[in-house]
Order: sequence, then C-alpha cells, then structure tokens
Amino acid sequence: MHKLTLTLLAAATSAAALSAQQPAGTAPEPQPVQWKELTRKGLPIKFYGFFRFDVHYNSARMDSAVIATRVLPETKRNDDQLSFDPRLTRFGVELTPVKTGESTVTGKLEIDFANFPTGPAESRATPRIRLAYLDVAEGQYGLRVGQDWDLISPLMPAVNGEMLMWNAGNLGDRRAQIQGRYGSAPKFDKGEWELKVALGHTGAVNNEDLDSTAGERDGFDSGVPHLQFRLATKPFEPVEKKVAEIGVWGLFGRTETDTAFNGEKRFDTWVGGVDIVVPVAASLTLRSELWTGENLGDVRGGIGQTINTATGEEIASSGGWAELVYAYTQKTRFHLGATLDDPKNDDLSTTLANANRRRNQSAYVGSVVDWDSGVRTGLDLTYWQTEYAGADGTNGNSGNAVRVDLWFQFDF
Repeated sequence: MHKLTLTLLAAATSAAALSAQQPAGTAPEPQPVQWKELTRKGLPIKFYGFFRFDVHYNSARMDSAVIATRVLPETKRNDDQLSFDPRLTRFGVELTPVKTGESTVTGKLEIDFANFPTGPAESRATPRIRLAYLDVAEGQYGLRVGQDWDLISPLMPAVNGEMLMWNAGNLGDRRAQIQGRYGSAPKFDKGEWELKVALGHTGAVNNEDLDSTAGERDGFDSGVPHLQFRLATKPFEPVEKKVAEIGVWGLFGRTETDTAFNGEKRFDTWVGGVDIVVPVAASLTLRSELWTGENLGDVRGGIGQTINTATGEEIASSGGWAELVYAYTQKTRFHLGATLDDPKNDDLSTTLANANRRRNQSAYVGSVVDWDSGVRTGLDLTYWQTEYAGADGTNGNSGNAVRVDLWFQFDF
C-alpha cells in the first residue's frame, strides 16, 4: 500500500509539472504517431492516388459509352452517346522499402473502380485490383510476385484513360505473374540495359471460354503459363537531360479447348514488338510501339479476336501506335497521335457473328494542364474508325465516330 501511494504521488507530481509548462487554456502537444500504431509489423507505408471525373461524348454508337474500344457498324445516323464516369478514381498503399538481410523488400496494393459486373447501377461501381505484389531486390537482381503490368507493350498512349487504346493498337494489361529482372540499376541510364522475364496467367484478361458448355476457360485449360520478356537499353546521348529508350519484347504461350474446332484444340499465342521513347528536342518527345502476333485477345490485340472457330486457325494481327508530346510549358502539354490494330483478313470469319472486325484505327489530339496543389485537367479529341468484313470477305459495314473526353483529376 505504501508503494502504491508513492507511485500515485509521483504520477501526480509529473502531471502537475507538465501542466505548469503549458500555457493556460491550451492542450498538451500531440506526440508523433509511430509506425507500429498504424501497421501490425510496424513497417512504414505511404498512401497515394487521385480523384478523377471524366465526361465522354461519342458522336456515334461505340461498343461501350465508357470503356470504348471500337465503333459499331453504323445502321443509323446520329446515334450518339454521353457518359459521366468517376470510376478511374484511384487509391494505393505502398510499403516503403525495408532491408531484409542484403535484400530490399517492398509491396504495393492499388485499386480503382473501373469494374463493370452485370447488374450494379452506374452509381454503384465495384472496386477492382489494379496492382497487388511483393517485390524483392538485391543489387542487379529482382523478383516480383503478384499482379503487375505485362512486360510487353510498356508504354501507354496519352488518351482514353479507361481503356488505353486497347484493341485499337495498344497491347498489354495487368495480370498475376512471377517476374524476374536483371540489369544495370532500378532506373538505368545512358549505355545501360535491363532484362525482365515473367511467367504470366493466360486468360486473366479476356476470360475466354470458346466451348463454354465444357466448363473451363481456355487459358486455364492450357495447363501452362505463358512466357513474357523485355530487353531495354538507353543507347543515345541525352537531349536536354532526357534519355532515349528502346525496348524489344515478346510473349509465347497457348490456349486450349475441350471441344475441337475444325480438328484443333490447342492454339498458339505469341507476339513480338518494339517500343521507343526518343526526345526530339528539349520540349518534344516521340513515343511509339509496333507489334505483330497471333491469338492476341488476352493481351488486347486483334481487336479482341483470338481464333476463327470455323477454320480452327489463330487470327493474326499487326499494329501499333505513335504520338508526339509537346511540353509547351512546365505545366502544359499537348499530344498528337494515331493507333492501328489490323487483323489478317484471310484469318477472319465472314459468317460468325461479331467475329469479322478487320481494322480498327484512330487519330487523336489533346492537352493536359497541371494546376497547383495536384489538380490536373485534360481534353482529348479522338477520331475513331472500325471496319468490318462483308460476306464475301471484302470490306463491309464500317463505323466512325468522334470521341470527346473532358477530365478532371486531383492527385494526392
């Protein structure tokens, strides 16, 4: 009892001394929050993301008012569309790199709301995982497991934030994968290089099941992952501290069905391509990708087409995109570009519904303005044209549209 009384007296004395140091009518200064109070393991994290709102107007009917990839055949005039879309609003949490022995470990989780399950109303967007991975690095080596961007087609056009001109000339998406890398440095410079190789989940994007009555998706049914790689270098002298980068990349894999299509059950999927970023001048940069391959629906090529189920042949396609980015000021940029996805006409069906898309192309111009405190606005105008094969294999119906995207974004 005596000890308890002394303890209480000591605590009261300390509290009185602290109170005497504070001005009258003020609360004690808050103590800094410790990481162990925020995360179970006490590891440091940071949040990032943005709030985004897009206004889309299409002068003709497209396959979606929001996530447009092509113009539908025009059967009547002035069939325009309008949509308001907040789905690109993004939230991410990243583990600040920590040391584990000789290795550096980090991780990332990133979500947005650009998901379109059947049923929910427009004001009930569903969150979707964009990125979710663990990354381990040691010197020139690195290993990443989880969901990340494809290694192929690493660049993105400046327009169409929802679909990034997929199925219209740009390839690649995000998927679960095991990715290894070796190179000069995490952010390599002139004269240096980097190699990345990954085993990816086939069918993770298009979820295709051509013989749905058999009950398994074609990428899963293949029983093997696909292989991706990208080798990149920065070979030239920098222009105003901007370094050119060139990458070559490819993907090899297969899909499989339970039902035979013209005697075939296994179908190869492959693509090869190149990407370049070249600073033409201090304020002007050229960005471009070119590619060719077969059975590319799962990597956003072939205008979403994979195989011709009438002939059992993979649908080949070639395409790419290019744009010039002009930095008018430090906060204002303009972009001008074009895209093309061109399936091989001989591989297309002229009898199967919705399987005869023979060319998808666009040309665009736009601007981005960075205001103060993380606020950004942009305006993009895209002319879009999609051609379809007729019953005799020649050009049939086609559709063209002007797509307007006015967007507002607040980064944090």
